[in-house]
Amino acid sequence: MKRAALVLLWVLGSAGAAAALTADEQMRFADGIYLRGFYETAVTEYLALLRDHPDSAHAPAALYRTGECYRQMGNPTGAERFYKQLVAQHPQSEPVPRAELRRAELALAADRPEEAAAILNGLLGSEPAPDVAAAASYYLGYSRLKAGDEKGASAAYERMLAEHPRSPYAAYAALDLAALHAQAKGNAAQMEAWFEQALAAAATPAAKAEVLFRWGDWAYRQERYAPAADLLQQLLVEFPDGRRARDARLATAWSLYYLDRAAEALALAEKLEQDAADAETASSGVYLQANCLRKMNRDGEALAKYETVARDYPATPFAERAAYEIMVTRFKRGEHEQALVAAPAQPDAGHAADVLWMRAESERELGRLDAARGRYEALARDFPKSPQAAPALLRLGEMARTAGRLDEAATWFRRAAEDYPKNDAVAEAWKAAALARLRAGDAKGALADWDALLALKLDAETAAEARLQKALTLIELKKTKDALATLEEVARGAQAARAHFWRGVLLADGEKWAAAEQALRASLAAAPDPQTAALARLRLAVVLQRLDRMDEAADQIDPLLDQADLVADNPALVEWAVRRRFDQGQYERTARAAEALARNAREPSWRQIGWHWAGASQAQLGNDKAATAFYEKAVAEKAQTREGAESQLLLAGLDLQAGRAASAAERYAAAAEAAAGDDALDLRARAYFGLGESAEALGQAEKAARHFLSVAVLFDDPEWTPHSLFRAGRLYDGLGKKSERAGAWKELRERYPDSGFAKQVEAQSP
Repeated sequence: MKRAALVLLWVLGSAGAAAALTADEQMRFADGIYLRGFYETAVTEYLALLRDHPDSAHAPAALYRTGECYRQMGNPTGAERFYKQLVAQHPQSEPVPRAELRRAELALAADRPEEAAAILNGLLGSEPAPDVAAAASYYLGYSRLKAGDEKGASAAYERMLAEHPRSPYAAYAALDLAALHAQAKGNAAQMEAWFEQALAAAATPAAKAEVLFRWGDWAYRQERYAPAADLLQQLLVEFPDGRRARDARLATAWSLYYLDRAAEALALAEKLEQDAADAETASSGVYLQANCLRKMNRDGEALAKYETVARDYPATPFAERAAYEIMVTRFKRGEHEQALVAAPAQPDAGHAADVLWMRAESERELGRLDAARGRYEALARDFPKSPQAAPALLRLGEMARTAGRLDEAATWFRRAAEDYPKNDAVAEAWKAAALARLRAGDAKGALADWDALLALKLDAETAAEARLQKALTLIELKKTKDALATLEEVARGAQAARAHFWRGVLLADGEKWAAAEQALRASLAAAPDPQTAALARLRLAVVLQRLDRMDEAADQIDPLLDQADLVADNPALVEWAVRRRFDQGQYERTARAAEALARNAREPSWRQIGWHWAGASQAQLGNDKAATAFYEKAVAEKAQTREGAESQLLLAGLDLQAGRAASAAERYAAAAEAAAGDDALDLRARAYFGLGESAEALGQAEKAARHFLSVAVLFDDPEWTPHSLFRAGRLYDGLGKKSERAGAWKELRERYPDSGFAKQVEAQSP
């Protein structure tokens, strides 16, 4: 090798000796230098040949290669001069087509596409060799493309593919065609065909890599992630170190991500971060890792990756996206304070409305209602086309409704319905507006809102509910006739039970008892919801009372006893049923109703009444222990009812019978205090009598006699007064107070001469 180099240098240094070479030798010598890449020296030798042998058969080739040397040396002007000289002096020579092709390439490089096209059209008209024709056809299409003639370019490329499908240029023509038509719709099959042809024609690894990249990238942008992943992964496997492999990593990873192959995408995203040459590429890899981790339900790790992007790569396009994802993650986890901290300061246009929505929702959840309201208003005002605009208006309505600003709430709800008539919540908005106006006392406005709702295309259930609410609004407006007509219409559909119930209410209010009964029974027969069934039974019980069918009325109350709120709301009706059952001797049913009243009534007086009757019914059933427990519950209530006094009296009597006279005295005193009303004089008389009995049992004869006399003085009770006078006289007799005894028994004979106690006294007289 050293010897050959020395020989070459000697030859080059002896240029004067070249004159002695023949034309063939000179040409071989110049070609040898040309092939070794010594273009400047080769030019000298080719020019020497042209000078010394101008008529040589080698002259055309020498002119062409001189042009090639200048082209290789970066001197397009020199190159073009010799290409033109060749064409001018040897127009029929073999190198001419290639020289013309080079001229066209130089014109394209100099941004003279029209000149290039003219040269190429002339060249193709001369029917050059297939390889030159294929290249010329491709460059003709390229020149048209550079000139802005996409239609002409497309036609030229298609002709080239048709005429030279196996040429290496076919790959580039097919790729250029695909690029030209990439934005067209409905041409996926043609795009696939061009890419397949390009791949088949790719003659070099670089060309194949380019085809795989462009095909995969197109599929990715078309959201055809399966073929995109296959093509781009093939590129990564076959050409892992190539430029296009580096370019393809991100799209490959995202394709795998969208195909739910998160683990593969994660691995590729990690490699993308590790090999990144710049911050933007690194941030894209970390951001994609976060998305993959989130898809794999590794939310904590995902959140950390998003935070890495936002913190370490703040100047990249992914920083805002990461901040947005951090906010979304915090928001979905209910971490509203952290969501507000994470919110992007300047979200991009695509996220701005969502960020404002999450800010508003978080502020609301944190109780910062004024701030939330301001953000909802800003969202509705600044982003009226956002999917969140209508929900923002609805939120404003809900907040106003909660705050009791019903007119304002109705305004927001109506705005949501009117401004967004195609929103899924439009029916709910009209309904909320109507209900808010009704609660605000604007029944007329509510009626208009119900009509607006009914003007929509509604499903049968929603329409029936709206008509029912319209009927209730008509009732509020005292338009009974219209309300009944609307209810009759509703009664033919899914809301039949409720419609019949309200018909029954209206008919009962009009004292049309028989018609009301029929409507209420129709409601119960229509499989109503539990609340409607309960209300219908209550109303039916009242109607049946009006019709003097008391047993049937009581029967309607029994099924309601397990419904605490209903019992609490209707204690008087339940008490009526209790007394009815007790009077009929139905003590088990009495006990059930009485306990329901006692356990669920809101006021202590009703609870006391319930416990008393529960005790009374258990006593009748022979369950003395249970009866006593219920009486105790009755007297424990902080109330003052006749039933409470009765329970206290019964407990006092039990104490007295058991020998607990002191306890009995306390209970009788409490009973006397409880029996304070004029309707309870008989109970007070019984209580004072009991005090006498308790004192007598305790051996307090004087005190006992006094209590017995108090009954006689204070009450004219046919049962307890004569008995008290008799007992007082007997006690005085035992105390040796003959005159007091005589006075008590004299009063007994005068006031109650027909009583059994008067007759006993008469029998004892001498």
